[in-house]
Amino acid sequence: MGQRKRQNWITGWLMPIVIGVAIALCIRQWVVSAAYVPSESMYPAIPNPCYILVNKLATEIHGVQRGDVVVFHYPDDPSELYVKRVIGLPGDTVKVTNDAVYINGKKLSEPIITQPNENGLGTYHVPEGHYFMMGDNRPVSDDSRYWTHKYVARSAIVGEADFVLFPFAKMKSIPQHV
Repeated sequence: MGQRKRQNWITGWLMPIVIGVAIALCIRQWVVSAAYVPSESMYPAIPNPCYILVNKLATEIHGVQRGDVVVFHYPDDPSELYVKRVIGLPGDTVKVTNDAVYINGKKLSEPIITQPNENGLGTYHVPEGHYFMMGDNRPVSDDSRYWTHKYVARSAIVGEADFVLFPFAKMKSIPQHV
């Protein structure tokens, strides 16, 4: 193969492929990715099993707010990703009773929650730089109430769970701030 043909092959085929792969990897690393949700802990907001779209820029742009559904590294085993709703913000006192959740003494409005809090009742003080997470399907959710390390550090939050991607029959936007 002549020098000129080799250059044409590299610039015509190889470089666009390398650039495309690099762009795709950057998008996956810093913008959006997919995550698998195997459990019922976020039902009805997230059906199971399914794949969801994780918007990594959302939490960087508007921060982490109460009611956001976020994907994060599980505090007791950071190799695992979890998805839950943000209930307690840094500095909050969260009180979980059988029939409600209170934030700093005020009852949290949660119209999507249909099941009572049967376990994990108590008062939790969220440290600075951390968050208290709960699943929407409270009776089956493995969340902050039960973990050894109860709070999720800001640095462990990957992004906001925005959309159910698959299966296609369950495709929908994930409700935030309900």
